[in-house]
Amino acid sequence: MEYYVAPGRLNIIGEHTDYNDGFVLPVAVDRYVQVGITKSENHLVYVASQGFGEFSFDPKSISPSGSWKDYVMGIFDILKKEKEIDFPGLKLEIKSNVPEGAGLSSSAAIEVAVITALNGFLGIGLTDKERYLLSQKAENEFVGVQCGIMDQFVSVMGKKNHAIFLDTMTLEHEYVPLKTDEYTLVIVDSKVKHNLSDGGYNQRKEEAKKALEEFGVRSYRELSLSQLFMKRSQVSEVSYKRAMHVVTENERVKEAMDILKHSNFENLGRVLNQSHESLAIEYEVSCDEVNFIVDTLKELDGVTGCRMIGGGFGGAVLAVCEKSKVEEVFEKVKVEYAKKYGIDADTYLIESADGARQVNRPLI
Repeated sequence: MEYYVAPGRLNIIGEHTDYNDGFVLPVAVDRYVQVGITKSENHLVYVASQGFGEFSFDPKSISPSGSWKDYVMGIFDILKKEKEIDFPGLKLEIKSNVPEGAGLSSSAAIEVAVITALNGFLGIGLTDKERYLLSQKAENEFVGVQCGIMDQFVSVMGKKNHAIFLDTMTLEHEYVPLKTDEYTLVIVDSKVKHNLSDGGYNQRKEEAKKALEEFGVRSYRELSLSQLFMKRSQVSEVSYKRAMHVVTENERVKEAMDILKHSNFENLGRVLNQSHESLAIEYEVSCDEVNFIVDTLKELDGVTGCRMIGGGFGGAVLAVCEKSKVEEVFEKVKVEYAKKYGIDADTYLIESADGARQVNRPLI
């Protein structure tokens, strides 16, 4: 059996900008989806997942199931359509240590791990660009979540000790050194789960698109803060708020890239705080539990700043924290959160990682 892994990703800043032709600043993280792959005895594809159980399907006739299986089957479907691959029978063993629903993009990691395994095992010859674009297409068309390109891009293109400044409109990108020194990136998962295909995420995408129409521009690249203010009375309140978030978040991404180049993590915390405020008030994708975690973290010694991450409506919070204070911070936020909501939050220390690849031995 051959083994392939794809990392989850953490988006330092640039939330809900990736499907709006904006800028993002993600990093691939040391949490992986692993796929073991070998031939099966017949024409079927057998999938065994550590977390979700087993299923099989005929690669010649694939249709969506409305469940997690679609992240796997969607890759087969898109390769069959786009590359005319005639699949042999296969066995896939899938394991993951990417937390689900915590804003670390477990779904994209599944897609990228599967396409990387199929590409390597069957010798399909896909380029890096084809791997991330086809993975995104599978999620858009087969799964039905209108995600942007960021998650799949980073899972393929990640580089250890670096974040990636990505222009989602042109796919131009720059690796930015991530030298955290006495600081570290930490995650606090609210354990409030969201299902992006339920509509909240797609609704925000539609609202952001409608805002462009109301402002009379084709892209957020054509919209400046001064134009926003000038036209405020001519557009709906919802359109104004959604556009305000996208325009200001793009500026924050550019500022954060400069901050990282100087390894100024106190300043980075300030920008994360601003991002959260915008996501909660202007884009309205946060929730009470996540806001409580953010407010608690901001008061703790050693935390320079924090924000919600991921699609929203639950999920997790990213914080910049002094390494020496991590245990103390985790303990305090867990106690306060449990006291308020009766939920045990999960906490994670995050390290950067390389992108999807074959490995000599199982990592999980």
